[in-house]
Amino acid sequence: MEANGNEPNQKPDRRSQPRFAVDARVTVYLLKVAAALRGQILELSLGGCRIRTVQPLSVGIYCRVELEFTLEGIPFRLAGVTQSIHDRHTVGFRFLDMSERKRAQLTELIEEICAADAEKNTRHQAADREA
Repeated sequence: MEANGNEPNQKPDRRSQPRFAVDARVTVYLLKVAAALRGQILELSLGGCRIRTVQPLSVGIYCRVELEFTLEGIPFRLAGVTQSIHDRHTVGFRFLDMSERKRAQLTELIEEICAADAEKNTRHQAADREA
């Protein structure tokens, strides 16, 4: 392992925001072709998300989209672009043009996810110590 925490030959993580594992249904609206795809959000950050789609996604990067999902009872509809294509069903999106209100809601949601993850990790560590 290298000093920066990466394995040799592994690309450094250039994301400016931490990502959190989530499992939520999402609808991806492809604006240019007026189509909608359904899928699951796998990871979420303040800057974007990674999604696994049911149908294959056959667009390139920087395709404008709107993402519609509900997490923890809060509905979101966010503008974005395709940022990375991992395979025909797994795509990374970067959020664009987010209003202050939506950014505040997403920040609060991510803080809740982070707190829940920390609590879960604490419980696991305590259970490991008892074993």
